[in-house]
This record gives sequence, structure tokens and C-alpha cells, in this order.
Amino acid sequence: MDLTPAYRPDDFTPPHRGFPGWMFSTLLHGILLVSLALLLGRDSQGTGEAPDRPVGIAIVHRMPDRTEYEMAAETASTSDSAAAPPAAAAGEGSQAALPADAAPPLDLDGLLAAALDTPLPSGGSGDSDALQAAAASAGKPSMNLGPSGSQHTTEVFGISGTGSRFVYVFDRSESMNGFGGRPLMAAKMQLVRSIQSLGPEQEFQIIFYNNQPRAFIPGGQMVRLLNGDDQTKRSAEQYVRAMTAFGGTRHMDALLMALRMSPDVIFFLTDARIPRLNGAQLQEIRARAQRSGTTIHTIEFGDDLEPPRDSFLRGLATENGGQYRYLPVGGLDG
Repeated sequence: MDLTPAYRPDDFTPPHRGFPGWMFSTLLHGILLVSLALLLGRDSQGTGEAPDRPVGIAIVHRMPDRTEYEMAAETASTSDSAAAPPAAAAGEGSQAALPADAAPPLDLDGLLAAALDTPLPSGGSGDSDALQAAAASAGKPSMNLGPSGSQHTTEVFGISGTGSRFVYVFDRSESMNGFGGRPLMAAKMQLVRSIQSLGPEQEFQIIFYNNQPRAFIPGGQMVRLLNGDDQTKRSAEQYVRAMTAFGGTRHMDALLMALRMSPDVIFFLTDARIPRLNGAQLQEIRARAQRSGTTIHTIEFGDDLEPPRDSFLRGLATENGGQYRYLPVGGLDG
């Protein structure tokens, strides 16, 4: 007897199948790609970067009579420069060498010397004073030093100075017009007398100063020591006698102008104990005078009968191997 149950179609149940792995992986990667695309799209919004632009470099050659411009063939990226760190930017700047056919480096000292050798105008006193004040504040000498001449002794108000190169630095501020103009007239008389004693073997220069120094530059020459020949001394006498007094007082610029000419002797005359030269200024003057071997004599005009105890002019002379003399303006001969 066959005990096998009869087959019935409605008793068949299909087997259960799980979610395919490849479909799950595909769905996950799709989600990741969509998310990444959304993030990148959000970051790219806003103002785009400007395209790189070439930057030209111009090299300026300043000559005594003209200015020349030379374009260097070099291109830089503005965006790269902005993004580079400071150290990298400095490194790139130091490595950016000029091409082989570029002009050699400028000789700044030579150009400045050539500019200083350019004659100053001999016209009105306003432009001349401004140019001389600029030369006084420059860092280069205003003359070419020549060989020393024969030794000579001359004096101003009884103070004797010996050498071959003399510079007279005289105050011409408004206060020199006091007491009926006697201070200025007495200073002029002593100055002319001292210059007349010089010979062709000596050199000299005259610097009158108030707010700014003004040197004697006959014929539009540069500021330098002048030969003591008769013609130059006659021109110097006319220059001195025509000088007028006005304005304030600034001692330092005039003294520095004188020291740059490396004289043997400076005769420094003023009636202004105010403004005083401070310690740093006195130290600078002393250092320059020592380098050039300059002796500084000082003459002070004053209202009092006795010299002031704290006059900076006394210290200026003592520190620079010179003599100091005080003169009451009431006793001056005009």
C-alpha cells in the first residue's frame, strides 16, 4: 500500500529570499555620491577667483640730469602672492634675480656726489637758502677736499685760530639787530678784517644762519671752501656787508654744514643762548670735529656784563679744543 501523500499544488510555498547585497551597496554609494555633490556645489557658490594678471616691474635710474625707466621682464601672480606665507614670499623675492642683460646696480654714492657737484643758483636768496639747507641735512660732504695750504693765524674778537682752512659761522637772526644794530655791524667788521688777512694759500667759507644756513657761493658754485685770492676776498667782503638779520635761530644745521668741509678752524659767533644745543647734538659735533681735526672757537654776545655760567658755547669750545669769549653787546663798536 503506497503511503506517500498525494501532491497538491496549493500546498507549495516559495522559499524566502533576503535583500541582495549588491543592491544595498549600490544604494549606499549612490547616497554618498549625492551628498558629496551637494557639499561641493555649496562650497563653489560665491565670487570666483579673479584670473591671474601680469605685474610689471619698473627699474628707475636717477641720473643727475634726467630720470630713466627700464621695464624688467618678470610676471607675478597676485593670487599666489596673497596665498604664500611670509617666509615663502621673502624667499621668492630674494631669488628673483635680474636677467643677464639687465643694467648693473646703481652707484648711489656716485650719483649723490654728482648731484652735489651741480652748481647752485646764485640768484635770489630764497631758493639759494633752501638748497643750502637741504645740503646741510644730507649725509654727504658738500665739497671735495683738497691738499692743505700753508699754515696761517687769523683772529676774530681777539681769539686766534691757526690753520689753512677756515670757516666762519655767524648768527644773523633778528636779535642781531638789537642795540641799534651794533651786534651785526661789529660781527661784520671782525669778519671782513679776518678774511682780509688770508692769502692765496689759505681757503675759507662764510656761513650766515638764522632758521637755515646760507653759505657764500660766488658765481653759482657749489658749497665749498674758497681760495683766499684778492678777487674772492673782495666778493666775500661785498657779500658780508650786504647781509641782513632776520628770522629765528638754528645752530645745528649751520655747524654741520661747516664741519662737512673739514676745516682746520671754525669761528662760531651767536647772541642766542636759547635754543641750547642738547647733549646728543654736542656729542655729534665733537665726533665730527675729531674725525676732521677741526678746532671750534666760540664768541657769544649777551646783554649781561658778566658771562653766563651755564653757556653751552663755553662747553662747545672746550670740548673741541677751542677758546670761548663773551662780549657784552653794550660795549661793542658798531
